[in-house]
Amino acid sequence: MRSSLAFIAALSLAAVAPLASGCATQEEDTSHGSIQLPLVQTGPDGSFYQLSNASFEITGPGGTQVVDASDNVTELSLPLPPGLTTIRLLDGWVLQKTPAGLSIPEPVSALLGTANPAFFRVLANQTASVRFGFIVRSTDGDVNITFGVSTEPRELAGGVRISEATGEFLPYLTDGVTRRADFAIYFDLGRLDSVTLPDGTKDHAYFAGAYDELNPTAVAAEFFNDAVGTLASTVGPSLAGGYLEYHIAAKPDGTREFRGTFVGNNAPFTTLDFGPYTLRASVPLGADGFPADVFFHDDSVPFKLVAYFESGESTLTGFLNLRHLP
Repeated sequence: MRSSLAFIAALSLAAVAPLASGCATQEEDTSHGSIQLPLVQTGPDGSFYQLSNASFEITGPGGTQVVDASDNVTELSLPLPPGLTTIRLLDGWVLQKTPAGLSIPEPVSALLGTANPAFFRVLANQTASVRFGFIVRSTDGDVNITFGVSTEPRELAGGVRISEATGEFLPYLTDGVTRRADFAIYFDLGRLDSVTLPDGTKDHAYFAGAYDELNPTAVAAEFFNDAVGTLASTVGPSLAGGYLEYHIAAKPDGTREFRGTFVGNNAPFTTLDFGPYTLRASVPLGADGFPADVFFHDDSVPFKLVAYFESGESTLTGFLNLRHLP
């Protein structure tokens, strides 16, 4: 059973030129674009999803403004002058689900999985787009649906065993309880590359999150059973909307190698590196000689986590009890 992820929901945000037919009238301001932000979506099962209690802080050439979306608003539309613009979803939002055939919505457990604030450029009479993606997880481990994205949601998840720590992470060395935690990285796969290296290695490279600034996918991380609390309260949120890349390679000697990195875009600007590591788990090969995109589990994948707090650089090293959940 999958440990937590249910589906990834995406709400698109577009800066678009005003629509017009025929000649422009005197009232039209062709020097501006506008943003249109849908706040509702319908899933394949007929359930209705709505972002409620949402407020957006919009900053650009025209200054800063906060726009509130009441629960009965299905879309926001706002004209903006051209130039670099940021839109921040403020705290307090709730993602709600109304099952098909019912009229009463219920909140769902969700994480914001894309960069916040979102950055984009408004062009006069042109189109620009940016997306807020929400990862909705189910604590009972059932995988229900995927909606708003084109690929199945995935996880890298398991346990954390801490060996060494510096800076703000020193409290994790207190005892056996503080040295352990659990983690989950949720993501929508953006790209999977198959590359044959000069030595004959068949390398599968997985990309998610901010790997493509024009088409980012949702990615987020959570830490559980964290006795100290720094990983759960600070490090996990900093990785939302970051850049995830990892490789599973079939080496010429018959071994399988795993390595990767996860870089956060938010303070304390965390980087998590894992591997390179020769997997003890069995990963079969496909007909093309590349590692099959399948579940595997290995309990000793080395990692190093670096975060930059106001006090300076802090590090954690140790091992991940890692499960690959495609």
